[in-house]
Amino acid sequence: MTRATARLATELACHGPGRAHTRVPVLRSGWPLMLRTTAPLARTPVTEWACRTADAARVHLAAGAAGPLGGDRLRLEVRVGPGSALVFGEIASTLLLPGAYGEESRLDVRVHVGAGAALAWLPELVITTHGCRHVSDTRIVLETGARLVLREEVLFGRHGEPSGRYRQRVRVETEDGPLYDQELGAGPAAPGWDGPAVTAGCRTAGTLLLVDPGLAADDGAPTALRGPDTALMELPGGARLLSTLAPDTAGLRRRLDRAMARLLTGAEETTASQPAGE
Repeated sequence: MTRATARLATELACHGPGRAHTRVPVLRSGWPLMLRTTAPLARTPVTEWACRTADAARVHLAAGAAGPLGGDRLRLEVRVGPGSALVFGEIASTLLLPGAYGEESRLDVRVHVGAGAALAWLPELVITTHGCRHVSDTRIVLETGARLVLREEVLFGRHGEPSGRYRQRVRVETEDGPLYDQELGAGPAAPGWDGPAVTAGCRTAGTLLLVDPGLAADDGAPTALRGPDTALMELPGGARLLSTLAPDTAGLRRRLDRAMARLLTGAEETTASQPAGE
């Protein structure tokens, strides 16, 4: 059983007349949550969005061991300083595994995005293996003018196995109060989760949350993105939420990549690593 906390903080650095950039004064890993700064990424719609006002820092989270395992208690704290920008990703998928004694694992994430700052948070796929018992609780606070892109992807069980017990809650608050508060349950403790009202028997589910007070007026993207398994909601303060279901992880990622490109730039993503369509 592991108890660990990892911390990350950014701040705006302005030296001379050049473009402002972001530095990382706090980067403290807590095994198995290993934080690493990474080289600049290829230009994509999300990196262009994040770097709108300042060059973004790039940090990835790597797992120092398998899991989380049953009984683990992990915590991640992220502070994006005023005016700074952070692109935060993961190295690999998260495989939720049962522990030896059937205990519940838990991940608490606390994020604070300062005034005028930007956070693009792109975690990798979460896989709820048979027998796991996991709770994920994410709380995000956005100050005035802060921007956020958050993508989430879940696979319910590995090939040929049922999903374990999984409960995920994400809450986003702004100066005007709660903006988004969503909970997803799957597995034996969530009756009806695979029925038509929730996942309709699909193996994967994903969401894309965009909060951008400077978001341009509707350019037709919402109509293009809606479909039988995809819903797009307009939220207050220049925010949009896209939820989608897919039979497999490849189809889910294509839908989310396409939606991110359309919502952030109004154009399809066409790079080889992010196909434009299915």
